[in-house]
Amino acid sequence: MENSRFSTLIYRIIGRPDKWHDDYIDLMHQILDETDSFDKPEKFLELKTGNQILNRIRGSDDALTAFNTLLNESRLRMIILDEDVMPIYHNQSASGLFLEVLDPNAQNNEQRLKPSLKKSVQEAIAQVSEKNLSNLIALKAFDSVDDQLYLRIINNRNGGSTDESLFYLLLALDQGSQQGILNPEFVQQYELTEKEQNVLLKLIHGRNVKETATELFVSDNTVKTHLKSLFRKTDSKSQADVIRLALTHQSQVLDSYFDPTSGGLANIVSEKTPDKFVTLKDGFKIAYREYGPPQGNPIVVCHNGYGCRLMVPNHLFPVLSKHNKRLIIPDRPGTGLTVFRKGHPHSWNDSFNEFIDLLELGNYEVIGSVMGSAFAIIHAASAGEQLKRLHLASPVFVNTRSDMDFLTGIFAPGTRLIRASKRFTQELYELWLKSITMSLSTHYRSILEKNLGSEERKKLQKDRVLNKTLEHMVNCFKEGASRTLTGISSDMMFCVTPRKVDLGKISIPVEIWWGTEDSRISREGVQNLSAQLKNSNVNIREGFSEHIYYSLFEEIIAKSVPKPKAGK
Repeated sequence: MENSRFSTLIYRIIGRPDKWHDDYIDLMHQILDETDSFDKPEKFLELKTGNQILNRIRGSDDALTAFNTLLNESRLRMIILDEDVMPIYHNQSASGLFLEVLDPNAQNNEQRLKPSLKKSVQEAIAQVSEKNLSNLIALKAFDSVDDQLYLRIINNRNGGSTDESLFYLLLALDQGSQQGILNPEFVQQYELTEKEQNVLLKLIHGRNVKETATELFVSDNTVKTHLKSLFRKTDSKSQADVIRLALTHQSQVLDSYFDPTSGGLANIVSEKTPDKFVTLKDGFKIAYREYGPPQGNPIVVCHNGYGCRLMVPNHLFPVLSKHNKRLIIPDRPGTGLTVFRKGHPHSWNDSFNEFIDLLELGNYEVIGSVMGSAFAIIHAASAGEQLKRLHLASPVFVNTRSDMDFLTGIFAPGTRLIRASKRFTQELYELWLKSITMSLSTHYRSILEKNLGSEERKKLQKDRVLNKTLEHMVNCFKEGASRTLTGISSDMMFCVTPRKVDLGKISIPVEIWWGTEDSRISREGVQNLSAQLKNSNVNIREGFSEHIYYSLFEEIIAKSVPKPKAGK
């Protein structure tokens, strides 16, 4: 694979994980400012301008540097193979392995796999084609220290593009990287005991039952007992299955992003989770969760996405009991357990209305957060008398074309581009989502920390919930991103495209919450929205950001019904 194509592939997959968030905004502004045709859709040449942007992005040597940095953080030694099973790249920890797998008899300094290893890789690829396997495949090959080699097949799907590329990851555990530690999320998800972890680690490092027993100073039967428990907890049938599952967790970012349809590990839902489902008349199922007292006053939440139903950190549960509030949060299609389907988001309001009717809530309120505000407002404009109040936290809502000018931050350049090409805008937004998905626990968390308002940060620290809140937001993003980026990016496109809703139909009290350090919508945008509503009240908080839903959760759900404004 030539360097330019590989560089393109990397950027289409991860962008620049360490700085893409800011570069996306800067680059888009730069391109848009230089391209007069963006304000004249009839003159817009989509492919030409699209290639211009992508060429700007991938024209830097930073691509390989960023990719190498990302891979070097992995606990796996990784070698990338192209479609012809030729080794083209490896991370730092795989330098020794890379030399081991090369054919010493290759001519003209050609880098190719040893014939025996290449045969094993090709057999594994054929096995996948025949049996439609997923996750890691154990090869009939080992390295010089008898560590098992694994293969993962990657199908690079980019947005809705028909352009697909196959490439492969040759993997082995990095014995020198955090040896003796399993992925904490893996341990927590399957509730593994310390002894079960010790047994599994020995198996991963190539020990058999007898060797494991000897090194752990226990009997063979004790090891077998722990193995049975591991099989039961992970729903595995063999040692190979449970090892593959554990190692797949080591590369879970790759699993959850590269092939989001593979049933990646973040997609596994334990029977212990409180997830519920409502089946609509057409058979479509909507997943949701409830929080707070079962008989509490119901509030339905339209959240920002990324596993919507999970959007209440544990430390906020007492607040719901204190105010007798019952929160109901559905996953919109493609944002968690509710699968994406054709027609979303445009058909969502009808599904949402039916969802609420089937729950038989009686009187209820609705909260809309960031992009979820658009869905909340659309619902309020068509809801019956049972809807008593609407709360909007950092609302991103574009009703007319002029409203686009009020959007800021990452949405601002997209609103100009969307006028010319919705498809290309969605592709770029998915590219941004992919870039931060690749390193959620570090990169996305740093984005969240950076975007927190100054006073907001102080409040969360004072309440001793800053780390808990950030960790929860990362986990929610992981839940949504591991399932589909289509749902999230489709929601974004819908919410920043003029909706042309008759806001005069909303006569119920509306509470709008906005922080002065919000990087999604300007103060003028919030005031413009309020001016179009008959009975609204704007709560401005100095030093808060678009994450105001989390930091002022209690105030938002407990706010009393405001009095109508004079003259409105």
